[in-house]
Amino acid sequence: MKAINTLMALVTLKCPKCHKGNMFIHPNMYSFKSTNDMPEDCPCCGQIMKPEPGFYYGAMYVSYALSVALFIPTFFITVYFDLSYIGFLIFFSIITVILSPYFFRVSRAGYLYLFVRYDKSKATCKH
Repeated sequence: MKAINTLMALVTLKCPKCHKGNMFIHPNMYSFKSTNDMPEDCPCCGQIMKPEPGFYYGAMYVSYALSVALFIPTFFITVYFDLSYIGFLIFFSIITVILSPYFFRVSRAGYLYLFVRYDKSKATCKH
């Protein structure tokens, strides 16, 4: 049950420590001017969202894994529907462009989740 709760908090981009606070300031991830704006710390538990300069460079590896995880089912879908290579490239490109802002945010969240553990005592929001 704990793993499911953590996965749901990750997918909904909640704080890794309390699973309550939002990791990003603006909920609209397709607002490209503010898609990467994060608060300095969690509004609920105070967890620091930017631990150190350059911390999120490691999130590129998480993003790469997500892209590969997207590529494989997309490839099998195009094989199943007998699309050409051009059809596959167009289909995969469209899906990738649509999901890129979400993958960016989930990659950052997932990388922070690797270093910060859930703390049940912090699960109550301050305000």
